Amino acid sequence: RSLEGLRRNRAITVLPLQNWWIQIALPNVSVAPTNNLAFRRAVQAALGAEDIMDAATDGNFRLNIGFQYPNQATYSEAGRETYNINNPTRARALLRESGYRNEPIIILTNRDYPPMYNAALVMEQQLKAVGINASLRVVDWPTSIQMSQQLNSSEWHFFHSGWGTQPALGALATMQFLVSPNAAYRPRDDRDDPEVMAAWNDMNNLPDQAARNAAFSRMQALVLERAYAYPFGALTKVQAVRANVQGFVPFRIPRFSNVWVQR
Repeated sequence: RSLEGLRRNRAITVLPLQNWWIQIALPNVSVAPTNNLAFRRAVQAALGAEDIMDAATDGNFRLNIGFQYPNQATYSEAGRETYNINNPTRARALLRESGYRNEPIIILTNRDYPPMYNAALVMEQQLKAVGINASLRVVDWPTSIQMSQQLNSSEWHFFHSGWGTQPALGALATMQFLVSPNAAYRPRDDRDDPEVMAAWNDMNNLPDQAARNAAFSRMQALVLERAYAYPFGALTKVQAVRANVQGFVPFRIPRFSNVWVQR
């Protein structure tokens, strides 16, 4: 209702912002069974991104592959075969391959950010539907961050978050989450996956932009194929300005260069 009211107000211009943050869950690969690739892929196969994003955002979302947005030069669909699989039969087969034995799976989330909590609720149900003994652990946001950053923690298996500022700034800012220190998938003793780290180093050090972009695509593919992250999609929002403000372009962090007031 409040948005409808803003749109009816002739003194205000409402502008769509297609890319607010990437809704995401991260595994803890330092502990069983999320240290098992077949298990992580079983989870990947069980997930239906559309249902998760719909619940997380009340319908305000775009399906989005990976860690950048289509309007960015670095956007890549590398690893797209891992996204929005939503195939319970495949998930159960991978569970059998992994040797999963009904171990409790803890999904760490919070109620401070409703999109994270609601995404975790749907993920829990999707995992239960394929035979994974999943449950939520709900704490406040600062506590969840602190718990997620503990080295070799056995208190959780999946952590729900939203990556906002970093994807807006670009590939380097985003992929830094996935290397040490504190790589977001929490490898044992914070030891990086060597191939992921090699791609990261190429992103930083190769001499031309095309090669650096290719390194980003390679790193994204590795992260998704090894199920080190589960990006669900992009949360959308709107931003509003007074109708006499000209030149304003919506962005994750509002920017006011080349903006003026029409007299």
